[in-house]
Amino acid sequence: MKHKLMTSTIASLMFVAGAAVAADPTPVSVSGGTIHFEGKLVNAACAVSTKSADQTVTLGQYRTASFTAIGNTTAQVPFSIVLNDCDPKVAATAAVAFSGQADNTNPNLLAVSSADNSTTATGVGIEILDNTSSPLKPDGATFSAKQSLVEGTNTLRFTHAIRQPPPPRRQARLMPTPPLS
Repeated sequence: MKHKLMTSTIASLMFVAGAAVAADPTPVSVSGGTIHFEGKLVNAACAVSTKSADQTVTLGQYRTASFTAIGNTTAQVPFSIVLNDCDPKVAATAAVAFSGQADNTNPNLLAVSSADNSTTATGVGIEILDNTSSPLKPDGATFSAKQSLVEGTNTLRFTHAIRQPPPPRRQARLMPTPPLS
């Protein structure tokens, strides 16, 4: 008897649920935007963490009066790139190269541009240093010192600073000194 009562209760609940769905008005679609999915399948020793990809490194605020002589630099500020799912059997080390617009007077520095990229600052550039404090030219071909990988997550550490490069040398015709009389 209990079994028959349970079966009839389930059947009646199914009819009620079907009636509730049938009573809904025609669904309305509203375009609320677009979702883009990006990613890559890579055959590499590690994958770059989503926290490190497309990151913004804060430079800070510096007074122009601080740059009064060639070679003046700000304090080095650390930043890092996190690698996930590393397999040191695939590759025992990792190295990084940076690419971007080089400074006009010193190609070892990254050019500093305005927020809207309409102008480039002059007299200063961004210096990127690897974990051995070696500068990295932003040419996409100068790699950092190799850093050993461990299984799992690895953090590659770098620093950056604002540096005042030397002024450009201008070519000129040298005039011989006139004879003394």
